[in-house]
Amino acid sequence: MSERKTNSVTTPSGRVVALKEYISAGEFLDINDAKEGADLSKTELAKRLVSIAVVSIDGATEDIANALRALPLGDYLFLSKEVTKIVNGDFTEAKAPQS
Repeated sequence: MSERKTNSVTTPSGRVVALKEYISAGEFLDINDAKEGADLSKTELAKRLVSIAVVSIDGATEDIANALRALPLGDYLFLSKEVTKIVNGDFTEAKAPQS
């Protein structure tokens, strides 16, 4: 399988963040399985999705979790919205053929 494409966004404070083009079904399922039977809070789910989607911050790929925590809140909220766009995608639902 080829390496997944990334898209770069610039946060309000000027940080350049590379985001995965999409989150795979496996990544999403792994997030939900990690809690062992208990439902994740919306905040915890959002935090995990952001962590999975971010590939680099200003070119740095090491210690993304701590780099995200160090961002200004406005940048983090901006990234959360960008990740929401990735998760929601722009897909049309499959429809049953009309008879």
